[in-house]
Amino acid sequence: MAMRFALILVTLCFYQPATALTIATGMPEGTYYQIARDIERVAEKDGIPIEVIQTKGSFDNINLLGSGKVDLAILQVDALKFVADTLQARAGLNMAAEVKVVLNLFPEEIHVIAKDASIRSLEQLNGKKVAVGPEDGGSALTAEVLLTLYGVRAERTFDAPVEALQKLQSGALDALIFVGGAPVPAFEKLDRSFHFVRLPANPLMEQIYQKRKIPPAVYPWAGEAETYTVPSVIMTRDRKDEVYAAVIQKLVLAILTNKDKLDASGHPKWKTSVIRYFRDPDGYPPANDIIRTYNMLDVLGYEIIKRQPGAKK
Repeated sequence: MAMRFALILVTLCFYQPATALTIATGMPEGTYYQIARDIERVAEKDGIPIEVIQTKGSFDNINLLGSGKVDLAILQVDALKFVADTLQARAGLNMAAEVKVVLNLFPEEIHVIAKDASIRSLEQLNGKKVAVGPEDGGSALTAEVLLTLYGVRAERTFDAPVEALQKLQSGALDALIFVGGAPVPAFEKLDRSFHFVRLPANPLMEQIYQKRKIPPAVYPWAGEAETYTVPSVIMTRDRKDEVYAAVIQKLVLAILTNKDKLDASGHPKWKTSVIRYFRDPDGYPPANDIIRTYNMLDVLGYEIIKRQPGAKK
């Protein structure tokens, strides 16, 4: 075990990536994009260049990752499961074996927002016009699950949050559904004419998603709100490449050792992230190894300090 730890740490010290790691995120006004920018900032200080790719969201990210056009992708777990089940049924492709979790991130809140004072509960969206985010985004999938489980027949549009808010303001839309880690930048500065739509208790929803209360300080215009959450993760292809595995380990270690800085100056979602929990059997083994190593050293009271090149031992 000691030799394995030593090999990991030696590899991390001497590996320098030839090109930037690419990470598929989401729209600039969404949480994924902000989280990736935070990762880019701490990674580049450790000599790991990151290229943040703007996308439409989880579906887009799955396609980019599956086709090998990006190294990493931030995804909603429910979107991944839906795509994996579909590909398995239609094409016999075992997506679960092809992609692995590099890092758990945080639970993302389901936001259902309206302006019309008469729309207070999800059932009242029956027959209404509802924006569900870009067509290739994870929000559209979650919205489909949500509306189906509550038996709501609504007219769907695929507006991004900023456009959806403009249409809500003008009355061209009745509500929007968007999944993102609170606070979603686009929603932070709304006025009190907007409100969250209530999601009544639903046993089927609770088999898939977890309940969560959004504290009043997160969105001052809304007060406290109760909703459901979707887990989000960073994923990669299960590449059998030692050089690639080494740079992923170095990236994971950079995030773990900079958690305090991310909490202090990054997106607020870092404070509720669960990056020290690894996933078996769907985790990327090299990433799991480095998380285990970090956790063990932390429990034993050791601190990992990066020595700058040329510094005296």
